[in-house]
Amino acid sequence: MGPNRDTFGAVEAKSWDFRRGAIGIRHMVQVGIDHGISGRRLLASTGLHLADLDADDLEVEGAQELSVARNLVQTLGDRPGLGTEVAMRFSLANFGLLGFAMLSSPTAGEALRVALRTLQIGNRFIDITVSLTQTTGRITFQHKNLPAEVRAFLLERDIAIIFGVIVLRCLSPQLVDRLGDTRLELALPDDRAAKLVDGMTRMLTDLAHDPIGRFPIIADRPKTELTFPLDLLAEPMSMPDPATAALCEQHCLDLMRNRLTRGPLAARIRAVLLHEIHAAPAATEIAARLNMDRRTLHRRLAEEGTNFRMLQEETRCALAIDLLDVLDLTVTETAARLGYASAAAFSRSFTRWTGNPPSAYRRRPEPTRRDIGRAETSMPSG
Repeated sequence: MGPNRDTFGAVEAKSWDFRRGAIGIRHMVQVGIDHGISGRRLLASTGLHLADLDADDLEVEGAQELSVARNLVQTLGDRPGLGTEVAMRFSLANFGLLGFAMLSSPTAGEALRVALRTLQIGNRFIDITVSLTQTTGRITFQHKNLPAEVRAFLLERDIAIIFGVIVLRCLSPQLVDRLGDTRLELALPDDRAAKLVDGMTRMLTDLAHDPIGRFPIIADRPKTELTFPLDLLAEPMSMPDPATAALCEQHCLDLMRNRLTRGPLAARIRAVLLHEIHAAPAATEIAARLNMDRRTLHRRLAEEGTNFRMLQEETRCALAIDLLDVLDLTVTETAARLGYASAAAFSRSFTRWTGNPPSAYRRRPEPTRRDIGRAETSMPSG
């Protein structure tokens, strides 16, 4: 008897905006430092400091991890292989009980169900959709809703993590032998796909078999999809133990629920404001995102000794200093990034926050109108 398709239906997990462990940020920062980028630049606009990353129990918002990805890609360039380089720092242990839950699932179908229920344990950004027919299963990995400047980087990173770190390492010998019946298509150009395949191969060199060489991986496709025969879902996993799998899954679900409420509310609001500062979200909007009403948000902030207006100004001030001093944006660029109608309005606010004009925080002097005019007239016409 085949697997029960009703277990899955059409399963979607569309949002990357959830609280998560800091391992994704740690690995991106370490790769950046290895390439000569300062930790301060990599963490710009996140509200985090390098020393914060030493805490084993540190949790962050998805928006903070996205900011680090932006900083890394903007500094090093959107080079093929960078996402794989980050992914190669991950291990199955980084996913804790999720990895054990998949390893000990009785079948591949159960492992897939567990993974879909607990997607927010990981650090993924790509969206995952599963659809099943009478004979075929298809897992689609979508990334079009991500910012264009980090889209390819995050797809490359997440696919390398999902397959190189988790899926292929958890498969039983029976499943590995049948990988030729599957096909992985990548919405990545040939050069990125080649780096990805090479990286995943090196990640799995400790295995006795060569799982990467067992199935076709095709680049330059319109979508990133894994297609497989439906009966593969009935195959056993690497270390089937239903009791252990159930216990690990329950712990994963408990962790997900705890992350919805754990941590100071002020820190969670700062993370949202850092990501959407240009849109100036109101307290009512943020309360709705955090599944509470506006009155509850204000009451809980008061219990923590702060209020929404203070958080807005603290966040804008910290972000403005990062943009001016670390990323070396001009006052005009910083004002626009923070959602101000004019540089003058931003300068007045900044001076009120810090006691100094924003020009005092810039490493290079702001160009004057005369300097700009001179530069324009001296540019070659060809």
